[in-house]
Amino acid sequence: MEEREIVQHFLRVMPSKFDTLTLPLEQYSDLDKVSLDKVIGSLTVHELQLKERESHEEE
Repeated sequence: MEEREIVQHFLRVMPSKFDTLTLPLEQYSDLDKVSLDKVIGSLTVHELQLKERESHEEE
């Protein structure tokens, strides 16, 4: 399986809370040039930002 196919599958199975990041990647990125590591890194940063925002809202 090519990395492009792995990235596509990975983006499709992500929870909806990541839609703001995954949908543009699927639609506008050349997935041949995007590595799985880069996608995972972006999603990790996004999740950390969401958690930080949630903790500030709880205060």
